[in-house]
Amino acid sequence: MYEKETKQMEKIRPEQFKHEDVPLIGFDTMRAFWETDQNVEFVCVLTEEFFRDKVIERSHWIPLDRIEREFEQKIPDKDQLVVVYCAGYECPQSIEAVRKLRKMGYKHVLDFKGGIHEWEEHKMPIERLEREKTKSESRPG
Repeated sequence: MYEKETKQMEKIRPEQFKHEDVPLIGFDTMRAFWETDQNVEFVCVLTEEFFRDKVIERSHWIPLDRIEREFEQKIPDKDQLVVVYCAGYECPQSIEAVRKLRKMGYKHVLDFKGGIHEWEEHKMPIERLEREKTKSESRPG
């Protein structure tokens, strides 16, 4: 089922993305941060529209469109090392999140470009998050 996607993913790596102001990390670096339990905050930035109730284990979920309102409450230290991620290589939300966080004064923000898709491909731990239904989701229809 995912054979075509997997072959395509083998050809795409973080260094192929040229986003001059956004430092990207690949799977191996992300796994090293996660496995060594360093002082790193992991943040899924997928908006509600794209969020599928799962995150990399030990992550926060702070949607891109709510970063300015919620990020400082969950991660107040602007010197904290933060790794943001979204769905995967085709998703632009994590790149935009890094830019927003820099404008807010966060100094050490990295983008795990492979996102939840690559994490799951490597059979790494994820966790499910319960979320409150928005008004649009709870309307009968």
